[in-house]
Amino acid sequence: MDRSLDVANVAETLPGLSDALEDERLRPVGVVVGFAILTVGALLSIAPTTGQLAFWSNAVAATLVFVSVPLFCIGLAAPDPPEGSRFHFGVNLTRKQRQAVAAGSLCITLSPVVMVVGSPLGVSVVVLATAATLAFVGASLVLTGFVAWTSDALAGPNST
Repeated sequence: MDRSLDVANVAETLPGLSDALEDERLRPVGVVVGFAILTVGALLSIAPTTGQLAFWSNAVAATLVFVSVPLFCIGLAAPDPPEGSRFHFGVNLTRKQRQAVAAGSLCITLSPVVMVVGSPLGVSVVVLATAATLAFVGASLVLTGFVAWTSDALAGPNST
């Protein structure tokens, strides 16, 4: 059997989540692609449409925004590339802060999925409450990661 089809071999060579979050290449991909998708979603939401097209235009725009914001946050939370790079912003989160941002981004991304999957079940109040809770927890985790980094940066290297 080819090594690429061997499940055990592939599982051993896959990087872990922590290793993936430590990759510097995540910064340009997350920031550029997230910003591009967000721009398309924003332009789609302000495009003048009527009738059935307006519904689908707004639905696609909302989906694009819900995907782009977490992607942008993951890109911003990625390790800071070397000085002189176009993507050197001075934002360099710790491993725990990166993991908080990643978990929050996942929660935010799952929020509309819960709405889409749960809405046909007919329990709209429970589905809405679950999606809102996921979005709130996700936003709190993302903010916690960046606020913790900001407080560390403001405290300076001389504080203990």
